[in-house]
Amino acid sequence: MKSADKKERLKRIKEDIGREKFEEAFLSLKRISEPEDAFFLQHKYCALFNSIPKDVIKLTNVRIAILAGSTVTHFVAVFKYWLAQTGLSAVIYEAGYDTVSQSILDPASSLYSFAPDITMIFTSYRDLKFDVGQGASIEDSNKAVEEAVEGYVTLWEQLKKNSSTFIIQNNADLPSCRTLGNYEGTAPWGRVSLLRAFNVALAKAVQAGVALFDLEYISSVYGKRKWHDSRFWYHSKHAFSLDATGLVAFEAARLVGSIKGFSKKCLVLDLDNTLWGGIIGDDGVHGIVLGNGAAGEAFVDFQQYLLGLKNRGIILTVCSKNEEELAKEPFLQHPDMQLKLEDIAVFKANWEDKVANISAIADELNIGLEHMVFVDDNPAEREIVRKYLPMVAIPDMPEDPSGYIEALDRHSYFEVISFSDADQVRNEYYRDNVSRKQLRTQSRDLTEYLQSLRMEATVSRFDDLNLARIAQLINKSNQFHLTTTRYTETEIAAMMSDKQKHCLYFRLKDCFGDNGLISVVILEEQEGDTLYIDTWSMSCRVFARGMEQFIANEIVLLARQRNVQSIIGKYVPTRKNKIVSDLYEKLHFSLVQEQDGVTMWELPLTGNPPVYETYINKLTLD
Repeated sequence: MKSADKKERLKRIKEDIGREKFEEAFLSLKRISEPEDAFFLQHKYCALFNSIPKDVIKLTNVRIAILAGSTVTHFVAVFKYWLAQTGLSAVIYEAGYDTVSQSILDPASSLYSFAPDITMIFTSYRDLKFDVGQGASIEDSNKAVEEAVEGYVTLWEQLKKNSSTFIIQNNADLPSCRTLGNYEGTAPWGRVSLLRAFNVALAKAVQAGVALFDLEYISSVYGKRKWHDSRFWYHSKHAFSLDATGLVAFEAARLVGSIKGFSKKCLVLDLDNTLWGGIIGDDGVHGIVLGNGAAGEAFVDFQQYLLGLKNRGIILTVCSKNEEELAKEPFLQHPDMQLKLEDIAVFKANWEDKVANISAIADELNIGLEHMVFVDDNPAEREIVRKYLPMVAIPDMPEDPSGYIEALDRHSYFEVISFSDADQVRNEYYRDNVSRKQLRTQSRDLTEYLQSLRMEATVSRFDDLNLARIAQLINKSNQFHLTTTRYTETEIAAMMSDKQKHCLYFRLKDCFGDNGLISVVILEEQEGDTLYIDTWSMSCRVFARGMEQFIANEIVLLARQRNVQSIIGKYVPTRKNKIVSDLYEKLHFSLVQEQDGVTMWELPLTGNPPVYETYINKLTLD
């Protein structure tokens, strides 16, 4: 959309705000704003957003501290806007200019009294001073890089020591001017060589509780000569050009969203002219465009890109207006088809409207519509879904398939901060769940269904091997999460050595496959002979299979082994966890306190505590 068209749309959005059509205005802003829009447009987006009452938009609160070696005031307002478009309402602490080390190293600094959920350490290449002269040896050059990285690691460790904040650290952008020309990236002592080595070493140094913000990638995508604006550096110490602000803010907001569990989980894919060229019903499996020629190669590459997303944990589904048998033929018969039927968790090919089919896919997968991305070449289909399912993300796709990958990738829907074994097989988990639901419809009753699954579960103490998956489950689960407590990997690791804490994770498998690590419980022994359930989260994939009863039995067993007199549970209501609002009541806990919707529940262990019925066999680990 051209700037002139956007100005006209912004006028209409302002009119909607004047008529108190706040939600409509916010959605319209989301529709027209783009990260690479000029700074004057970003400023207008912020002004309109700030005139919308925040209680109208359902956003999740987050506290962010920004420590920078440059001026970031212009960035903060735009950052707040893009955080809101991600689903987050931010309170931001901005440290004084070039006070990164002072703020972190002083335990009495206002940074720590602010108590941020996330701390961004924002620096540029100008903040890195390598003590290396021309002609220096490789050893001296490497030593200078190591010392620079160690300086940041020291800051991370101090932050972790004095707070529970999650840390975002960016790498170094590269300068646009080179005194040595190409040789600056060849000589080990050249500035470009040193900065590149620093970026590699910094990435290797990243530890639990730290995420890397790839500023070098962002500046390269934007374009080095547009990225740097010497006027603003010398005038007001801006590390990048004003017009790059939107892109930096957008990418940073996506990374924060991933940390807070707001990344997308599922791709809903059209077929005709999306995964291949042509109409399968008209052209047949050998007549579609796939493999040979420019367009055919573009479709192959797009499928390979999608396969890469699937292999790192994104759920792939199909929603197409087609005959199902015909729609599946390319997956089964075409030699250049990169995606196979086993890569698709849910396959909807029929003549129902896509709004209904997408809603059905969400129900079958048991995920929220806000976690879905719909990809369709047809603008009419995109607009219909936008109108009736505004929570679904829908990128505009170009007419030329050569632009499909970039059109999807540029939105950073699937930002990730860690990778676990469970991510590699997530698509299979959800595909198996569809088979389980089919079995459920064939069973006479729930008991027969649960018995036929032949479920087996294990319980284990937290360990380093599964730390990333444990943190992922705690921080990304929203539906079955009784308190929505969020902990960094660093905090979780500390709990593992706390004698008052009992940290358990659970695995489940059945006749259809291994569900993997699906639930975590953090228990704390407190004064008064009580066991407090600090955290209880579980994957939505295993709802209503008796796993909550199995876990409750394990909690009671541990409590009795520790000779405590009662178990205390807490429920903190959110928009997404209503499904567990009555869990403690179902487990025969008694309500003992209620305030502002937050309820406290108690299960006395005197006498004979309940044994919860479950059809899950407990396996003993070797």
